[in-house]
Amino acid sequence: MLRRTFLSLICILVLIWSVNAQSIDFKYATLAEAKDVSKVAEKLIFVDFYADWCGPCKAMENTVFTKAEVGAVFNNDFVNFKIDSEVEEGKKLVRHYGVQEFPTYLFVNSEGEVVHKIIGFQSVRNLLIEAGKAKRKFEGFVPIRRLDSVYENGNDDVDFLYEYLKRKSYEEGSQPKVLAKYLEVVPESELQTEKVLSLISENVTSVSSKGFYILAESLSRFMKLTESQQKYVLKGISNSKKLTFREAVENEDDELFDVLIDAVHATSYSRQAAFAEERQFRYDYAKLTRNFKHFKLIAQEEATQIMSRSLEYFEEHTKSTIEAFKNTAKEKGISESSGRYQMMLAGLENGAAKAASFQLNDFARGYYEMASDDMDFKNAIKWSAFAIKLDETAANWETYAFLLKKVGRTRDAKKAMKQAMKMAKKDNLETDTLKAAFKNIK
Repeated sequence: MLRRTFLSLICILVLIWSVNAQSIDFKYATLAEAKDVSKVAEKLIFVDFYADWCGPCKAMENTVFTKAEVGAVFNNDFVNFKIDSEVEEGKKLVRHYGVQEFPTYLFVNSEGEVVHKIIGFQSVRNLLIEAGKAKRKFEGFVPIRRLDSVYENGNDDVDFLYEYLKRKSYEEGSQPKVLAKYLEVVPESELQTEKVLSLISENVTSVSSKGFYILAESLSRFMKLTESQQKYVLKGISNSKKLTFREAVENEDDELFDVLIDAVHATSYSRQAAFAEERQFRYDYAKLTRNFKHFKLIAQEEATQIMSRSLEYFEEHTKSTIEAFKNTAKEKGISESSGRYQMMLAGLENGAAKAASFQLNDFARGYYEMASDDMDFKNAIKWSAFAIKLDETAANWETYAFLLKKVGRTRDAKKAMKQAMKMAKKDNLETDTLKAAFKNIK
């Protein structure tokens, strides 16, 4: 019996040793240590960004990294380092390398520069193929600092700028200045090629740039572009508008915002779409910059439109939406008794009124925060009251109470805040903030 137990233990130890011998050996505790080894060995560092909650990460660890052929390649050809993305050091590296998905695998040189990158679960075959790509890239890899020096010395060769821009943006994000220089020298005949459009898409950051102008021009022949070209054009235009909007908000730059709106109308596929996009940009700009003039233009027009509608209008709108949903569900074979069906149906109940109520409350709240004129407050009180009529919620009652307090209707404001607390309790929401607000109504 003892002999059998001893033999079993020996087998288990041999099995453990065998698995460890086959697996990728992540033996370096820090990236700094891995860099030192990489420099001496002249090998790439294989960096595994993982997270404990990540299923594909665990699958890679248990079913791919343990394979003999994988261990042989990675232990021989790379310096292997893994980092938990949720510990402090891991968080720093995640930010530094812009990691957004897990698992992410980087092949970096001894300077920490990314030579190759792969994302997500990889089969044994795919992982070995990617490892081969990384090694081939490393053979002709020039450190980015050396390329920076060549660029700063005024090299304007079109092929150099193309490769430099690709590397620089890949490692450090968008490079609008380098893009501008590249577009000065690239032949006119190549501006609409997939090669150039992809570079513009990744590096354009302003609707005032030449890169954006090239993308906008591409829309006139959009249907003649390949699917990839179309993707790059739309992505670049969208990113440019978002980044221009962000800059306008950060600097509260009304002139830049007007330039953005012109770009919206120049690149939208229809007049209706242009006005819808303009409306959203104007509304967000007004709220983020607390620009009441912009906010009021939108709020007044849309609130008046909502207020002109009867309760029956919202009921009919909801009925038609539910009917359309039921027909679509039937066509797709979704059972009426399924949880998915019931959940979606419940979400549509009173949907039109709830949406209108939410919008009115948002307008009223904006007036409370930004307006200064009593007439504006009185209009907002009307909107707030109708919002409650459409959908009685704690948030709606709270806004109503704040507005009543603004115009000196203290007693009514207290009643409204009590109602807000009542609704919050009913919906199992936190009431401490409302209680504190009630005490401040004097």
